[in-house]
Amino acid sequence: MLHLFHFDLKPRSNYGDAILFELVRLLLDGYDDRERFLVTGSANLRHQVGAGRVRQVNQGYDAVVLGGGGLMLRSTNENRLSGWQWKVSIADLEALTVPLVVFAIGYNRFEGEPDFDPIFAEHLNATVAKAAFFGLRNHASIARVRDYLQPELRDRLTFQPCPTTVASYLVPDLYVPDLEPERRVGFQVTFEERNVLAGYNGDRVFAGLLDVARQLSGRGYALDVISHHPRDRRFHDRLREHGVDARLVPLEGIERDIHDGLAYYGRLPLTIGMRGHGQMIPFGMGNGIISVATRDKLRWFADDIGHPELAVDPRGDEWPGRVLDQVDAWFGDFAARRREFASIRAGFWQLSLDNLGRISAALTGTAGERPFHAFSRYERELALNAFTAARLYDREVETSTRLRDELRAERTRATAAERQLARREAQLARLPFYTAIRRARSGSAHRGEWTGREPSPESGEREGNRPLSRVNGKGTVP
Repeated sequence: MLHLFHFDLKPRSNYGDAILFELVRLLLDGYDDRERFLVTGSANLRHQVGAGRVRQVNQGYDAVVLGGGGLMLRSTNENRLSGWQWKVSIADLEALTVPLVVFAIGYNRFEGEPDFDPIFAEHLNATVAKAAFFGLRNHASIARVRDYLQPELRDRLTFQPCPTTVASYLVPDLYVPDLEPERRVGFQVTFEERNVLAGYNGDRVFAGLLDVARQLSGRGYALDVISHHPRDRRFHDRLREHGVDARLVPLEGIERDIHDGLAYYGRLPLTIGMRGHGQMIPFGMGNGIISVATRDKLRWFADDIGHPELAVDPRGDEWPGRVLDQVDAWFGDFAARRREFASIRAGFWQLSLDNLGRISAALTGTAGERPFHAFSRYERELALNAFTAARLYDREVETSTRLRDELRAERTRATAAERQLARREAQLARLPFYTAIRRARSGSAHRGEWTGREPSPESGEREGNRPLSRVNGKGTVP
C-alpha cells in the first residue's frame, strides 16, 4: 500500500471545496479494494511549501497528491513563487523526490481578469514535467493549459473529472436511484465583483432569478436556497423581501458530517446554480442542473456532459424564460433525464478508475485489478475525526502565520522609523544653528557644562542677543 500526502483545503466557509477534497480521498483510498492507496497526511495547499515540508514528504510518504479544485486562479492566494494557488518555489518543487500526482484541478481565471504573471508559465511547465499524472477536470481547461506549455509537455495532460461528479459511486448509501419527481427546486445563487469584470450585472441577475422563483412558486414548486458560502444567503434575503417563500439550506460550516450535504442533494430533483460545485455536486448525486453561467467553468461543465443548453447566459433579456424552459424539460421527462445523467456519470466513473490504474502503474508498475470498495457511513464518520483535527490544525497554523506576519510587519515599520529618525538627525546636524550649538557644547567641556537654561527676568539679562549661562563647580559664570 502506498502512503500518500495530500495538499488540500479544509475550509468552513465553502462547502464545495470542503467536500471536494474529502471525495478525492474516498476515491483514492477505495481503489483496488482499499489495498493500493492510503492518504495518511495532508496540508493546506495555500500555505507555503518550504524545505521542511519537502523533507517531511520525502522521508515519510510514497507520493504527493495535489488537488482537485480550480487551483489555476490568480486572484486567490497570490504569490510570487508560482503565480497560482499552490505556493511552492520551483527549487522546492524540484527537491521533491517522491512522485507527484496532480488530480482533477481546473483552469479558473475569470473573464476580464489579466493573464497570469510570467512565473505561472515557468512554474506550470516545471510542475507538468515533474508530475507522474496531471489531470484536469474539464476539456476546456486542458485546451487553456496547453497554451502555456512547451510542445513536448502538452500531451501529458489528461481529462480527470472532478470526484464530486461521481459522488453517487463514492457514497452509494446516500444516493437515491428511484427518486420521485417532487416539485422542488433548489437555488444556489452567488455573485462576486469578479463577475462585473466579465460584463455581468448583479442586480439584473438577482432580478431575473427572482422572477424565475416567483413563477415557479406560482406553479406550486417548493423552493430551497442553498448556501455553499455565507454570501449565497443574500438571495434568500432577496426572496423574503419580495414575499417569496423559500427554505434556507446552509451547507457551509458543517462540522459534524459534511456528507450531509451530499445526502441533501441526493434527494433534491433539480438545482439552479451559479457555482462550479453548485452544479457538479448535484449532478454527481443524480440531481438535475441548470447553470446561470457567469463563469466559464459552468459552460465548460455543461459542454463536458453534452448539454450546453443547460448553461444559460444571463446577459441577455430573455434568459429567465430559458431557465424556466429547462425546468419544464427536466420535470417533463424526469425519469429519462435521470437515466441519461446516470449514463454520463458512469462514463466519468470508469474514466476515473482508468486514471487511477494509470497512476498506480506509474507509481508501482501495476494497475489495481480488484473492484472499488466504497466506505460505509460509519467509516466515513471515523474519517471525519481526522478531517476535523486537520482543519483545527490548519486554523492554528493560519493564526500563527498571521501573527508572525504582523510581527514582521511591525518590526519592518519600526526599522523604517529608526532609519527615518537617523536621517532627520543627520539633516539637523548639517544646519548652522545646530552646528553652533554643538560647538558651544564642545567648548563648554573645558569650562563647565552648558545648561541651555532660559534667562529669567530676575537675572537682569535682556532679551535679544545675550550670553549663554555656564556652570562650573564653583558657581555661575556669566
